Amino acid sequence: MRGRGLLALLGLLAAPVLSAAITAPSTAMAELSVERRADGTRQALVRNRLAGPIHVRVHDAARPSEFIEATIGPGETRALGRFDGGGAPDLRLGAQPGAPQLLPPGQRGVYAFPLPAGSAWRLTQGFGGRASHRDAANFHALDFAAAQGTPVLAARAGTVMQVVDTFTEGGTDEALKERMNLVRVLHADGSMGLYAHIATDSARVQPGDGVQPGAVLAAVGSVGWSSAPHLHFSVQANDGRELLSLPFRMSGPDGRELDATP
Repeated sequence: MRGRGLLALLGLLAAPVLSAAITAPSTAMAELSVERRADGTRQALVRNRLAGPIHVRVHDAARPSEFIEATIGPGETRALGRFDGGGAPDLRLGAQPGAPQLLPPGQRGVYAFPLPAGSAWRLTQGFGGRASHRDAANFHALDFAAAQGTPVLAARAGTVMQVVDTFTEGGTDEALKERMNLVRVLHADGSMGLYAHIATDSARVQPGDGVQPGAVLAAVGSVGWSSAPHLHFSVQANDGRELLSLPFRMSGPDGRELDATP
């Protein structure tokens, strides 16, 4: 079920590959500008750069306890309150993809396999994998080692909300955790499918595109904090405090359900 037959031919790693599918930097999701008002106060203008909702928090660099939060729709620009004009001139922006949900949606349906039938692959890290699946955003994630360039397929219907495929480097430098290529798909229940470490310039979809299971999204790569070509897949939701990975079920290429704990 895990494609062991062809692995030797492709030289795929049997050991867990390093993978840190962290959230992309806030600057990749939202743009902040600061407007000086005639009364001396500062107003934050935030533009959502994604084709899906984001939740943002703006705070004064000198007074972190003074903040304003809001959920901003796809492509929307929002003025977020006013801040005192004294102190540091800059405001700081934090952003998470997705609209906050107090009760993240349970994943009842079975996800489709995200690689083509017949392709060589190996499940190198599952739920709670010790190599890198230990934090809330990545605990429920699967890493599929596969040959560079293997097509990455949509595992569930949804709308593409974010595409990053311009980074080129991969490796174990900590700085690469914020230079990760990815496709993020928004599902009807507000959860999001994350397809990470895709190859440079490999995206075949754009933000706003609707996709069905089996649609080609991109190609397997090793861009970001990654030690070998693989696909990192997870289902995430924003609970208003942090980005959570949700437990999910996935069908293997033979139709049987995958074991998420290799």
